[in-house]
Amino acid sequence: SYKNMHGYVSLVVCILGTIANTLNIIVLTRREMRSPTNAILTGLAVADLAVMLEYIPYTIHDYILTDSLPREEKLSYSWACFIKFHSIFAQVLHTISIWLTVTLAVWRYIAVGYPQKNRVWCGMRTTIITITTAYVVCVLVVSPSLYLISAITESLDQLDAQGKVLRSIPLTQYVIDYRNEMLSANAAALNATPPEQTLNETLWLNVSSLMTSTTSTTTTTLAPPTPSPVVRNVTVYRLYHSDLALHNASLQNATFLIYSVVIKLIPCIALTILSVRLIMALLEAKRRRKMLTSKPIAPAASNGTKSLNGKPAERPRKNSKALEKEKQTDRTTRMLLAVLLLFLITEFPQGIMGLLNALLGEAFYLQCYLRLSDLMDILALINSSINFILYCSMSKQFRTTFTLLFRPKFLDKWLPVAQDEVAAARAERSAVAPTLEKGRQQPHVVVVASTTTTNCTQVTNL
Repeated sequence: SYKNMHGYVSLVVCILGTIANTLNIIVLTRREMRSPTNAILTGLAVADLAVMLEYIPYTIHDYILTDSLPREEKLSYSWACFIKFHSIFAQVLHTISIWLTVTLAVWRYIAVGYPQKNRVWCGMRTTIITITTAYVVCVLVVSPSLYLISAITESLDQLDAQGKVLRSIPLTQYVIDYRNEMLSANAAALNATPPEQTLNETLWLNVSSLMTSTTSTTTTTLAPPTPSPVVRNVTVYRLYHSDLALHNASLQNATFLIYSVVIKLIPCIALTILSVRLIMALLEAKRRRKMLTSKPIAPAASNGTKSLNGKPAERPRKNSKALEKEKQTDRTTRMLLAVLLLFLITEFPQGIMGLLNALLGEAFYLQCYLRLSDLMDILALINSSINFILYCSMSKQFRTTFTLLFRPKFLDKWLPVAQDEVAAARAERSAVAPTLEKGRQQPHVVVVASTTTTNCTQVTNL
């Protein structure tokens, strides 16, 4: 099964994802790459990097080394504390990534659909405030609910000579009390059974015992298997439902609904709508650009334009710089659409599973949700680690900046970098530097101008 490979596959993905997100942060924070869009991508890379780093010890301990560790080390108190931290920390960071992706889609839609409002609505200051708000609000919304429904419990595991668990005895008082309550409730339910049903069950038991006794007179009965002797008692610690969650089913359901609806389904629906609108905006921009750059079919006299030498005057074309800027906008939008669609592919199934878990209860959780948890984990990890490949394959400026930063100089003899790319990057760097310097010297006067200039020249930095 995939569970046997999950530890090694997820470890490789996490190591590659850690390297990729580190490179993303280094490249996107360069001075020539500063823009609102790249600021959101940087915040996304920071959250994804933290997810990768935190998942590495988890997959090593719980999957790769699980058979070689003794039980008291595999289920120690310190590891139970880490599992509690892992369950909250990973979900908080994943939620941050989700909502930053939604923010990215909104920012991109405004840049494409309402370019004249982009500088006002999506400036650098507004973007930084939005990113900070996403981090703070996600921590405040997700952490308390996950913290309240789980607790570390202590148990005594009885092992045989082969290390197999014969019996697990709870030692935490609220778990003992809850099991006693459940036993009392079951006993009360049996006592409240209607008389006819009790009579039928008693008759069936009597007939069964009679058949067994009759058969035992003619055949040799097999003795019940002798239980394996207890060789060792081990105290272990596990993450279990808290006392509050055990006695309050609505709290557990509310937590699953928050996970499935607020964290998964609402962002996925919003991203689906925004992705469709972005595709429509791209097609409209392409149609508009084609109409502006093509020659008119109607004669010049029809619209009052004078002809030259008997030929109709051509519609004035945009200069090459404006056309290149529009093409760069389209390339950036396509790249971000790829990021959004990959996100939808990996997140939509998790949202649906979480919603079914909240609606169908524990049976679905044990039979389906837990069995698919490893598959959902690896999809989320791949989604968090693959953005670097998308940036390199679809963004010319990202490739150029990355090449200038990390390319060894001795390769220039055999594989020289295209001079137009180097010149463009250096020109952009020199254009941004004076603006930033002015912003430092005259903060109260030039901050708006600096932001406006940055947005004018770097609306589509990637």
